[in-house]
Amino acid sequence: MKNLNAIITGVLALAVAVLFFLHFKNPSGGNSKNTGTTKDSLALPTEGRIAYFEMDSIESQYQYIKEVQSQLKSKEQSMAGELQGMRNSYMGRIQQLQQKAPSMSQQEGEAAQAEIDQMQRNIQQKQATLSQNLQEQQFKLMQAINKKIEDFMTEYNKGKGFSYIISRQAGDFIYFKDSTYNITADVIKGLNEQYNKEKASKKEEKKD
Repeated sequence: MKNLNAIITGVLALAVAVLFFLHFKNPSGGNSKNTGTTKDSLALPTEGRIAYFEMDSIESQYQYIKEVQSQLKSKEQSMAGELQGMRNSYMGRIQQLQQKAPSMSQQEGEAAQAEIDQMQRNIQQKQATLSQNLQEQQFKLMQAINKKIEDFMTEYNKGKGFSYIISRQAGDFIYFKDSTYNITADVIKGLNEQYNKEKASKKEEKKD
């Protein structure tokens, strides 16, 4: 899911900048106000409240992502099978021509070589086309995943009031995190519930 991870990199960078801003806005010893909130109420400043979720957990437990991965795997297998069929035909034709080679005239030999070259070009062109189609499909599916997460977060945050909700994954430059603000379980549960409703709705539409 590297494509999806690349989409959220900009959000992570923005969140880090916000953290530094909040730190220097109310330095220790200054006139910062005590909010008096408890840990259960996510004790953060009135402005700049941040929550996070673990992207690795979303990728492994969000049902829609699993189905997308299955679709892509099926597409890759189909592509590999089609290319292998072309390669088998190519190798079979080479063997046929090699058997005839001793009795071929110069003109026939040149024609045979041209045929083999053309078959090779066809395989290369087909591979390039299939690879491009697969990349385009991957990009569209990653966009769809990101849109579903974004839409869910918009609805989820209506009752939470966070200024930022960011994703976290291994390698991010976030050296400390308070698990109090980890909303991964909520996100996984909500996304799967939303997706199951969408699937059920589509089934009902097909019945009608």
